Amino acid sequence: MALAACVVGFAAVSVYFAYDFTGPARRLSAARAEQFLPEFEAVRFPARDGVNLGGWFVPCPGAKQAVVILHGHGSTRAQGLARAGLLREHGFAVLLYDARGHGTSAGELVSFGWFETRDLHGALDWLRARGFAEFGCIGMSQGGATIALAAAELRDVRWAVLESVYPTLPNAIDRRFRRTLGVPGWLAGSLMVPIAEHRLGVTAAQISPRTGIAKLACPVLVMSGELDRQTLPADAREVFDAAPGPKSWWIVPGAGHVDLHGFAKRDYETRLLAFLAERR
Repeated sequence: MALAACVVGFAAVSVYFAYDFTGPARRLSAARAEQFLPEFEAVRFPARDGVNLGGWFVPCPGAKQAVVILHGHGSTRAQGLARAGLLREHGFAVLLYDARGHGTSAGELVSFGWFETRDLHGALDWLRARGFAEFGCIGMSQGGATIALAAAELRDVRWAVLESVYPTLPNAIDRRFRRTLGVPGWLAGSLMVPIAEHRLGVTAAQISPRTGIAKLACPVLVMSGELDRQTLPADAREVFDAAPGPKSWWIVPGAGHVDLHGFAKRDYETRLLAFLAERR
């Protein structure tokens, strides 16, 4: 009887976490665009598969390149506001948007970058319709994974910045379970992962930024927090090593799985602007 109860309990918990893992992560940020930007436009546009997305477009007179900023899982477009202000000051137009299942965007499934590639393509399509032909991309965590997973189709993207990006989804799941429960992912997720895979219609093994970035046809800057326990520096290094180059690598001293710009503002901006100076 006790064994049966344990099995039922494990199954119930696995179902709960599978749906939580792949379900919407909506929350609204208290940060307002006007706190960081002198000018912006609230916009809505469709992802490539029709999911309706909410965003902010930051115009910059005379800008030849537009930058798309992709936030991390559980966050919103507001995560990129300070970056957007910096980029506008240096001559870039910027588009920030909420990924599907986040913020004000539609969508009932979250796939840690897999279906979110359709959001990125929708953002680029919207910018092309505004007359832009050259782009940069900055992605944090899930946002960076999205860029890597879309890499083969980003032919008009001139540069990319990936922050705190996991190499494979099984790796990310394992790190999360070891950090929170102290058990390996293959054990804790033995039932949860198959349920989540069925819900998404894609296997965890297919979701591999490490594989995707090998097809990136532009320079990339990869960053990782020195003390990140969700995506270890060694994990992010796998993504960096798989990139064909030109490429740059930066370990942020003392940083965990946090907003790296907010954590090390001066050094972050110095490195980012130096990277971009070679791509104008």
